[in-house]
Amino acid sequence: MIVTKEGAIKYFGENYEKEFPDGFSGIEYMWNKHDVDNAEIILGLKPLSSGVFWIIFDDYDPNNYNFLMFNIPCDHNGNPKNTHTIELNSKSGKTYNHKKLWESEVKNNNKHQLYNKRDYDYYPRGRVEISRNLATIYLNPNIKNPDFIETVKKGFGLFDSSIHEVRIIADGSDHYKCFLDRR
Repeated sequence: MIVTKEGAIKYFGENYEKEFPDGFSGIEYMWNKHDVDNAEIILGLKPLSSGVFWIIFDDYDPNNYNFLMFNIPCDHNGNPKNTHTIELNSKSGKTYNHKKLWESEVKNNNKHQLYNKRDYDYYPRGRVEISRNLATIYLNPNIKNPDFIETVKKGFGLFDSSIHEVRIIADGSDHYKCFLDRR
């Protein structure tokens, strides 16, 4: 992860100067302590990642949701850094397949028991792809709103200074359909 003043301002807005240990602002702490390994803990920054996500909410309350994401830390070209713990199970071998991932990591996992009785395509979902300093968020059109998009950007570290643009593609195809489309 590259932590720059511009990246911190972009991430924190005007609050990027808030104080952290030793009286440093968050960004100064990172520069002076060279502590990029703990950037997520200290600054709340996630490493740049591709991967898949679900926005989990009760049938008709999108204001009360959980964000379920499976990150694949990567470089600015989308090459996995091999620090992920779950096998990359897509045809390309570079990312996750929603259905396979739901079956292997969510369906029978007590950690996800509040929603794991549903099929993988019940909740609105999407994916993040990284290529040539460009991030693309593909998602169900029902969740193309600023709050969800901000959550996705933060969750996948898309405020990394190596990312020049984030494209949002609301994909209304059958591939991303969910319960909201079947009412």
